[in-house]
Order: sequence, then structure tokens, then C-alpha cells
Amino acid sequence: MACEVSLDDQIGEALLIGVVRHEVTRVAAEVHAAPPALPKARPISNCQDQKLVEQLAETIKVIGDRLDQDKSFNDMIDGLVKVADKRSFWELVEKVFTDGQINWGRIIVLFYSVGKLSAKMVLARLPTIVSDILILSLDYFRRNLLEWIRKMGGWMHSIPALACFSFEQFSGSSLSKYSSYFGATLAFTGGLLLGGFIVLKFPRSS
Repeated sequence: MACEVSLDDQIGEALLIGVVRHEVTRVAAEVHAAPPALPKARPISNCQDQKLVEQLAETIKVIGDRLDQDKSFNDMIDGLVKVADKRSFWELVEKVFTDGQINWGRIIVLFYSVGKLSAKMVLARLPTIVSDILILSLDYFRRNLLEWIRKMGGWMHSIPALACFSFEQFSGSSLSKYSSYFGATLAFTGGLLLGGFIVLKFPRSS
């Protein structure tokens, strides 16, 4: 069981660090600034587990691309940047988990929002806060989300759940106003996710 917990931890860590690194590197290049130093995720040696990470990372990217088109979402992130310290992370968590309920959609949205908030901090010339936000995010993930993920059967089980994700599951969140974006995005990616799930669950024999 300890090994299984470690794997779920590693996958979450790889996803969270990966999305933050991607977002801050992208904006740092745009403003010709050096990206802030970030910790490296522990390597995942198993090929199937790495494919799972890649699929989930792509899911975060697709959902994030849709959210980026929404002015209200960007205004919300901009408002958090004005806080300009660690409190911005806790305000973000409060918006995503308003009613305290956890589901796969909210976890994915939180991960992307952390990346987006970190990128905005770089644009605001506050790069030192990025590492603080990432450390808080990893700690929050391990303390508040990891046990739920384990009970759901691990990250593998997020794929079919996200493929049939209904935005009704998000109704208790302050971000529920973005339902049209999430609904369209998850409907678009659902078939691809399920196809990848089948490949991962039943790999071809050599």
C-alpha cells in the first residue's frame, strides 16, 4: 500500500510542477525574463504511469486553453495577483472548493489555476512568490487531496470520471460560472481520454 500511495503522490507532484513550469516558462519567454527556479518532480520510471501523466497533463492544457478565453476567469486570477503573497493561494482554494467537496474536475481546475496564478506573478515581476505558491500547492495536495485520490482508486480512475464529467459536480464552487467552458471542453476531450484509458488499462502484449 505504501508503494501505491507513493505513486499517486508522484503523479500529482509531476502534474502540478509540470503545469507551473510550463506556464511560467511560457510567460517568462514572452517578457524576456529568466523563469523562477522550481523544484524537479521525482522521476516516474514506469512507462504506463508516465503515459498517464502525459494524458492528464494534456487534459489540464485543454481545459486551461478554454478558461484562458474567459475574461471573468482572467479577472479573477488578476485579482489574486494583487494580493501578492501566499494568501492568494488560499483564496484560490476557497474559490475552487467553496463547499468543501472534492472531485476530479475540481482537482484538475485547481492545478491549472495554480499554474496560471504563478505565470501572472512572473508577469507582475513577483517571481519569488511562485516557489511559495508551488510549495503550498504541493502541501495542500498531499494533506487534503491525496487521500481522496487513493480512495477513488488512484489517478488512473480520473480518466473515465473526467471523460463523463458533468458540471453539476462543480455547482458548489465559486467557479461554477464557467460551466459552459468546462462542459464544452470535457465533452470534446472525453472520447480521447477514454481511448487512452483503454490503452493504459489493457496494454498490448508484446
